Order: sequence, then structure tokens, then C-alpha cells
Amino acid sequence: MSEKILILVADDEQNLLLLLKDNLEEYGFEVVTATNGQEALDKAQTITPSVIILDVEMPKLNGWQVCEKLRNDGRLKDVPVLILSAYTQPEDIKKGLALGAKKYLTKPFKMKDLIDVLLDLKKP
Repeated sequence: MSEKILILVADDEQNLLLLLKDNLEEYGFEVVTATNGQEALDKAQTITPSVIILDVEMPKLNGWQVCEKLRNDGRLKDVPVLILSAYTQPEDIKKGLALGAKKYLTKPFKMKDLIDVLLDLKKP
């Protein structure tokens, strides 16, 4: 990759967060992490990432709330959001997309699928 893609990953599961960070960095992405929704929102406003990966079930603000706040933020409204969640019901996926997520992947997931989606989100 010629230019580093900065990804903000928000998930309250520490082991998954570390796994995602290690794998994404190995692939060449720059990764910043957050362990709750408020921290994710604060970091997004500070660093303006290329892509944001959100879990739904997080403390302080859940992924739905963060996604909605991002869509209402003039500077961040166009940053692609990928929801990566154990919420797998069709209504959950519809809700995530309706709140402005560009993609919705369910857990468990394959790292290759996640990489493919991230690369697709960054295509011009």
C-alpha cells in the first residue's frame, strides 16, 4: 500500500481488539483502538480516521449511538463505518446500515473478509 490507511477499531473485548490491531498492522494499515463508544467518538474527532470499525455492544456509548453521532458530525459524516458485531439478526444489520454504516460484518468472521471489505471501502 502506498499511503497508510488509518483505521479506528472500537471493541470492548481486549483480546479481539489486539488480534484486529496486530492483523491489520501486519497487512499495512495504521490502527488506533478504543475500548468503549465514547472513547471511539473522541478519538475519531481527534484523528479523523480513513475507516472506523465499530462493535455494537460497548460501554458508555454503543455502536449504534456512535454511528449515529458520526453521521451527524460535519467532519466525520463521510468516514466509512464498518460494524463488526455478534448481532446477526436481519433487523440488526438493517439498523446498522440505516444508521449510516457502509458495511456490516458478523462475528465470527474471517480476517480475509474483513481486509477485503476495508480495501473495498477505501476505493475511490
